Amino acid sequence: MRLLFALVYIGFGMWAYFALGGDSFHPIIGSIVGFGLLFSSVFVCNEGFLRRIKGQSDKDYINELLGLGKAKKESYTVIEAITFEDLSTSCLCHFLDVGSNSVLCLHGQYLYDFVEIIDDPDINQERVFPTRKFKLVREVKNDEVLDLIVGEDVVSEIRVEYAGSILEKLYDLGIEIRDGELINHIKFAEIKSICMQDG
Repeated sequence: MRLLFALVYIGFGMWAYFALGGDSFHPIIGSIVGFGLLFSSVFVCNEGFLRRIKGQSDKDYINELLGLGKAKKESYTVIEAITFEDLSTSCLCHFLDVGSNSVLCLHGQYLYDFVEIIDDPDINQERVFPTRKFKLVREVKNDEVLDLIVGEDVVSEIRVEYAGSILEKLYDLGIEIRDGELINHIKFAEIKSICMQDG
């Protein structure tokens, strides 16, 4: 839908350009306008951008989806946690043992909001995640993680400072590093063993 909106946006922009006499301008100007429409469509047709234009916050949007049944809340309890940085994407990665032989993978730059910060004179923050209990808000249609609601009891984590070949070994096991992926075919102990070998 966003792609269609972007195409309409670019098409309308070019139509307006030529309707205003664009064909009488130098071709370079037309190229600049075309590229400008192309790059600006990334922002204008972004769902978050459109919501902010309407004055709708991310929190209001999530509450709206929950109210419409288009999003769901899931509750988790953490037994053990492994954390490392995925340097290939500049994202933080958590593997969480959530019981019932299930491992939850959380992966993204947003997870840096919850890490300990001690080397910034303007920000002094203790680590606030992973917590013993927390909730995820997911979009129903594609399981995308929309929000992470942390609890209060922060659990200890195994921090792997150098990920090395962890990602490659995990891929070999059939694990895709995807935010919100719930892994049921591999036990946490096996993932932990791989991470500790490189850690």
